Amino acid sequence: MLLYVLGTSQDAGYPQVGCKNICCQVAWDRPKLKRFPASIAIINEKDQKYWLIDITPEIKTQIRMIDSFDCSLSGIFITHAHIGHYMGLINLGLEVMNLKEVPVYVMPKMKDFIIQNTLLNQLVNNNNIKLHVISENVGMNVNNNFIIRAFSVPHRNELSETVGYRITGKQKSAIYIPDIDSWSGFEENLFKLIHENDILFLDGTFYKKNEIPLRDITKIPHPEIVDTMKMLSKLSNDSKKKIHFIHLNHTNDAIREGSEAYKTIIDSGFLVAREHQSLDLS
Repeated sequence: MLLYVLGTSQDAGYPQVGCKNICCQVAWDRPKLKRFPASIAIINEKDQKYWLIDITPEIKTQIRMIDSFDCSLSGIFITHAHIGHYMGLINLGLEVMNLKEVPVYVMPKMKDFIIQNTLLNQLVNNNNIKLHVISENVGMNVNNNFIIRAFSVPHRNELSETVGYRITGKQKSAIYIPDIDSWSGFEENLFKLIHENDILFLDGTFYKKNEIPLRDITKIPHPEIVDTMKMLSKLSNDSKKKIHFIHLNHTNDAIREGSEAYKTIIDSGFLVAREHQSLDLS
């Protein structure tokens, strides 16, 4: 069992459409710096199957990234109803892949969101996808490959609830929380998750919130990486190495390896998620 990182950026990817600032100009000029919206795959090479956590608008390239594993898509788990986390579903329909009854695991409000959306509901009516409602804090054994459990996290829930996931393999377990408003009120949960698991992908949207001066930051709440690192500064070095910051905004200097922000994270003992990164869960 492997976890494979398919994307590390915020919903819009990097560079971000319409951005002409220096943060994105370097990536427009150097396509190798491109980063895809946050998503991970759970891969079982033996059974030739893989599952996605979140399906992004860049799924065309992200599926191509794991073609070498010669596995077929066996299911999708969605965290919430912000575009970078579900919009890739449209590629499963008649106009593109035309797949049949792909299991899509969602919380109740996320199911309602899909059913009430004419475009997405067409996927249900055409049997391209089959919705499965999951319950919070209830472990689900997936084909005897792994156990996955959704848990609620505080985030902007205009359209659906938001969950993180715990994925448990034979020997190791991982946490995936790409979006959360704040660690405030969640600290005890976070320290417990760090203690009880081997790999954690945590919201790293902003290095510092002053990197987006032209937006009302209260409308896009996320923890600052600098604050997260400060809160976790007393962890052992081994515990810090469990943490991979993911879902980096295009304004976040940590998305660019070699930047001062990136170096500070690494020097502080933490990690930044990398696309094509493969982590063993067996």
